[in-house]
Amino acid sequence: MEEIMIRKGLRVKTIVMLVTMLTLFGIFILQGICQEGTGTISGQVIDIEGNPISELPVFIAPIEIHDGETSPLYFPYDYFDMNRTLTKADGGFTISGISPGPHYFGILSKDIDQRLPDNYEAFLRDYLTWYDKGISPEYIDGFNRTNFGFQTSDFEPDVKVISLRINNIDFYPRNDFDEVVFGIDPNVQVMNVKVIVQPRMRIRGRVVFTDGTPLSNARIRISLSFQYEDNSGRGSGGGGAGIWTDDKGYFIQYLRNREKTIIYTLSIEYQGLGTSAEEIRLEPGQRLDGLTFTFDSDPIPPKPLPPKMKTVKSEIQQSSTSELPLLPVSNEVWIINPMNGHGYKRVHCRTRDEAIAQASKEDAYLVTINDSKEQEWLGAVFGHTFYWIGLSVDSEDRDWKWDNGEPVMFENWLPDDYFSEAHNKNEREYAIITIANGKWYAVHPKSVMVKMTEMAIIEKDGLLPTIKPQKDGNEK
Repeated sequence: MEEIMIRKGLRVKTIVMLVTMLTLFGIFILQGICQEGTGTISGQVIDIEGNPISELPVFIAPIEIHDGETSPLYFPYDYFDMNRTLTKADGGFTISGISPGPHYFGILSKDIDQRLPDNYEAFLRDYLTWYDKGISPEYIDGFNRTNFGFQTSDFEPDVKVISLRINNIDFYPRNDFDEVVFGIDPNVQVMNVKVIVQPRMRIRGRVVFTDGTPLSNARIRISLSFQYEDNSGRGSGGGGAGIWTDDKGYFIQYLRNREKTIIYTLSIEYQGLGTSAEEIRLEPGQRLDGLTFTFDSDPIPPKPLPPKMKTVKSEIQQSSTSELPLLPVSNEVWIINPMNGHGYKRVHCRTRDEAIAQASKEDAYLVTINDSKEQEWLGAVFGHTFYWIGLSVDSEDRDWKWDNGEPVMFENWLPDDYFSEAHNKNEREYAIITIANGKWYAVHPKSVMVKMTEMAIIEKDGLLPTIKPQKDGNEK
């Protein structure tokens, strides 16, 4: 989970190009690379004091760049697209097979090889075909919530890449949310690269029941809020996500490294149980370990998964009645987004029109997504599966427009051929959220993707007063 936070203005965007050897991408992709072959990068991972970091799982992976915005790989679905290795005792590494195009250097959690099964990649490839095999969306959603490795937070590293040092020149990301993005020419080997990392701020806690039994291997819901006040002004924010506990009930909530003292409030939920910690005050770079949350309850086992396969009536049953099968009953409640005070929930539906009708009954509308933070919040709350959203093509000017009339200020599209659609992109009329990191995909009314989309996210404003986060003195 990334906190929803008050951000200062971005640093000045810098574009630096090392011709023929290495290109660091600012807001564009180097065009015209058409040679065959792959490149190699070798070097050393060190901390800010120059000490080597050993046995650290590192990778180089492709990254998408659209209109100056970067989109790194999404775990777990893209796990097998990374070129991975483990640093040696001296922090050294060599990664080969790097294809032309933009890439970034990333880090995985140190124990990932122990926590993932040997056949993880093979399982993921099968998992991505579950919808085609008739496995129900409810089962897939439940499976994601009750297993390690199916949310981005399951792969959080303990350190963060802060710069790449090449020929004694340090290259930094444009801002706190971007990666250091580079491209390498085919058949070129770049050596002696220094990857500088630093520990991430974090809160490490443990969850137990009244009798001391740990809540092991379970996904808890964490809500985090923060506030600060200094000479530059004041700010606040918050967010929530699902975090996995380990065999002994421990979890780690990583925080954004800040340059000021922050007061945090942390609460957790699990199957209707909830508890909170006292206010936590952290200085820049500080970590807190040893926090314990105790549920006032006897141990509660995980909920059983819903039926795995979709329920389909037999031909005899279908011919004996004209009634459609009942939709699963949605017991979802409105969840408030702290950034805008709007309520969101998901509903089951057979068609997009049915989703609109359900939304209308509640004075709501299919969700409108206005920026990347709202997109990330939706993914953290509802997960990444196929959902209808309120984006469609206007019948007159053929432009994409939100159903509630708001202008399209943000886009998050997959490539037009990502799901091998047979329909021309100019014939597609609706947009859906997909399992691919929550990115959007344009679909034709007769697309197979329409049949696979059996839920929608609806949005309703007016549940709370509009929230206007207080800005610090330097925010633009």
